Amino acid sequence: MFNRAMRCAAGAIAAAVLSWPALAEESPISFVSGPLQGAAAENVKHKEQSLAHSAFGAVTTDSAVFKSGPMLAWVNWSRLGGHYRWQDDNMVARLSDDVKENFEATGFTILESDRITVNGYLAQYRRISLIGIDRRCGVFALMRRNHLIQGFACAPAARAFTVQAVMEGISIDGVIGP
Repeated sequence: MFNRAMRCAAGAIAAAVLSWPALAEESPISFVSGPLQGAAAENVKHKEQSLAHSAFGAVTTDSAVFKSGPMLAWVNWSRLGGHYRWQDDNMVARLSDDVKENFEATGFTILESDRITVNGYLAQYRRISLIGIDRRCGVFALMRRNHLIQGFACAPAARAFTVQAVMEGISIDGVIGP
């Protein structure tokens, strides 16, 4: 009888523990400062893909979505294996188009665009205003050797933020951080 009661209690505890909602997912990417400081990572993805033309390289990618109030951000961190390096092919233009499509805007206006250095990475960014919806977004790409960190942050037009503060707040253990 005691064994049966213990098994029933253990089953009930296991069911309760397994049914609790997850507060955040494990991600190597986080925000330690700026407008997204402390935002929990959601929709975390990790992928490894071999380069078809080389036995010496692979692309490893981690990405996550972050939310803080009405602000939404997506960050993608990619690493090339071997002696490969990323080439700047105007990634922020493609990211701007992707953001426009994802938010179903009719277009966008470029408010600011620049190249700067952020925590040792060469960074290119754009601040855009989406047409047809009340959103302002910052798209960015940070590159150093075989590392590429790219993404966007969007908020209602009334909520001011700088793309530089978003980029400076990104932390990846042993890779980048303020």
